[in-house]
Amino acid sequence: MNLLKSTDPAPSKLSYKLNRLFYKLWFKTLSILILLALCGLLAKNFLYKNIDVSAEIKFLREESSELYKDLTELTISRIVVKGAQEPLKEEIKMLIKTAANEEFSALRAKSLQEKIKEIKKVKEAVVKFSTDGSVIVNVIERKQVAVFLNNNLYEVLDRNGVVLSVYSDYRGLSKFPLVVGKFGSRNITDLLTLVNEIGLYESEVLYYEWVGERRWNVHMKSDLVFKLPESNLNRGLELMRMFLRETNNYAIPLDYIDLRNLDKPIIKFRKSPSIEYIHKKTERFAG
Repeated sequence: MNLLKSTDPAPSKLSYKLNRLFYKLWFKTLSILILLALCGLLAKNFLYKNIDVSAEIKFLREESSELYKDLTELTISRIVVKGAQEPLKEEIKMLIKTAANEEFSALRAKSLQEKIKEIKKVKEAVVKFSTDGSVIVNVIERKQVAVFLNNNLYEVLDRNGVVLSVYSDYRGLSKFPLVVGKFGSRNITDLLTLVNEIGLYESEVLYYEWVGERRWNVHMKSDLVFKLPESNLNRGLELMRMFLRETNNYAIPLDYIDLRNLDKPIIKFRKSPSIEYIHKKTERFAG
């Protein structure tokens, strides 16, 4: 019996070479990883012994904070407000100066812009900064066009009915048309059209009354009242102007002229005119 005889096939040369190559690569990789780990440990020990890491981090934070401060702080050299009248212009300048005293920042331009727009007289505002420290504000100012009597207070309105200011006295506001009546402040655009159509006689109007939430009464300084129609207002105003041209020809003063029915205007005289008034009229006609 031949004990040395084997039925197993002998390994090929190619397989042998591949196995040797695999073991060589594995060993090299392991050696490199061990070397890198040792280098990392040595570097860590060196850094902690020679460098105060916390101090370095603190220094970097302070530097970045100073850089941010330099980039954001704004030293105001001048304030320019465009598109606003003097009272509003001064109010905006004071607001900007106050904001600057509260650690104002160039990065908060949007916030400043919103603060300016909160002023009732400001419709729109755009804030810009220049490199020389100038603050430039472009404003669209709401215009005062009418006064609304709300209980015992006089509210100055713009054409959209926005309340711009409130007074307890009408003195000084007579250059604006006065509106009374429930929800009268919601119809300022219609009021301005009415005032424009009245034309030269506008100076003779005492106030405008919004009635029943649908039409106007015009109260004259002579105590005469014109009751205007809901529809076909232009025709009603045409008749109103015609009657205004003729009112001085009446010996008896008028109470009101009802124009709600344009085909059948109603004229109401006052019940008991004063003797002095009648004498004055008769003398005028005689002379």
